[in-house]
Amino acid sequence: MSDIRYRVLRTISFMGILNFLVFVVIAIAIGGDAVNGRIVDGHFYVANHGRLTEVSQAVYTYSLWHVRSIFVTHPLAILTGYLAQRERR
Repeated sequence: MSDIRYRVLRTISFMGILNFLVFVVIAIAIGGDAVNGRIVDGHFYVANHGRLTEVSQAVYTYSLWHVRSIFVTHPLAILTGYLAQRERR
């Protein structure tokens, strides 16, 4: 068992979890996320449980990319967390 490998796996897992938590906090702060939102007549909306909140194009784009990053980092966090637990045994 490599201590360095274990630390790397734990760090990657932690970063994935942190990315998700940051996403949740920001989504609450701006009123939702872009994946559930929409663009109507040049106005950008994020959504949370069907409630739309108008935001700037920059905020909408940021939210969209942050959601997309979750699709990568969340499974990666789960996988590296699992591998770190196996490494620890």
